[in-house]
Amino acid sequence: MAEILSIVSSSNEPAYNLAAEEYLLRSKVEDYHFYYINRPSVIIGKHQNALSEINLNYLQANKISLFRRLSGGGTVYHDFGNINFCFIKNGKAGDLVNFKKATAPIVEVLNQWGLKVKHGERNDLLLNYKKISGNACHVFKQRVMHHGTILYDSDITALTACLRNDPTRFRDKAVKSVKSEVINIKGLLKSDKSADEFLKDLVDSINKNDSAIIPYQFSPEEEAQIIEIQKTKFDTPEWNYRYGPPYIFKKRSVLSGFTILVEMKIEKGKIVEFSIKDNYPDKSISEQIIALLTGLAHERDEIERSLKAIEAKLGISAAELSTLFF
Repeated sequence: MAEILSIVSSSNEPAYNLAAEEYLLRSKVEDYHFYYINRPSVIIGKHQNALSEINLNYLQANKISLFRRLSGGGTVYHDFGNINFCFIKNGKAGDLVNFKKATAPIVEVLNQWGLKVKHGERNDLLLNYKKISGNACHVFKQRVMHHGTILYDSDITALTACLRNDPTRFRDKAVKSVKSEVINIKGLLKSDKSADEFLKDLVDSINKNDSAIIPYQFSPEEEAQIIEIQKTKFDTPEWNYRYGPPYIFKKRSVLSGFTILVEMKIEKGKIVEFSIKDNYPDKSISEQIIALLTGLAHERDEIERSLKAIEAKLGISAAELSTLFF
């Protein structure tokens, strides 16, 4: 039986932990179990449109960052009450993806603890017909990564607020998230343990159930390689916001008593086509805005900076003007 190296991350940084997953999958040859807890963040699937999945105002007001992961699937919310697991193994083509088999170590331990967890139809784990774990996977050559979440003591209010959006403003072929009713398991376990303590118990129990598992820590050289992937990929707007598929953004707004209809075509995260229809008497304003914003990234900070050039003329702040485009 092949050894499985078990690692518990010492970092709460989402970009670091996502980079570690990619490093273990693509740069190593052993089988791994990798566990971590992230600070509050939103993690979107590889093929999703970031802005159509999130409540951007809520994320920015609460300083919650967005990251894109390597696997497909829907958007999830992470925080200090959410456990993340990543199981990487070698296999044969055509027999790599098996969510039921991959999550068996998690299900076995939770069942031992008295929770009657079942597999759902969307590769998730359910308890009392409510979702406690979302899962996704990514195949690289003859290796597969299955990873997922466990809602232990997550902030459900923040989770719901982060993922509340208006999909009618976006037209694209991106993968859409499917909403599910969720539940934390801490109360069901009647536990007063922290998420870190729960994670330790979970890892210890999984390791005890499988004699092939060996605890492992990253070497300084491995840490350096992971940090390089973090800096060049998972901490960049090019990957997190601009990687997704092309989309059309449309929004009708009323600003200072005037009705404004904005339509933008976005490719590789940048505005490539732009039209504004309004009943503002000075049509040159719309022309100036189009000239200012075409070619920019569809990101609030960048658009707000550009709009400062005309805020004095309009008597409207750049921050308020920027709401027309999100």
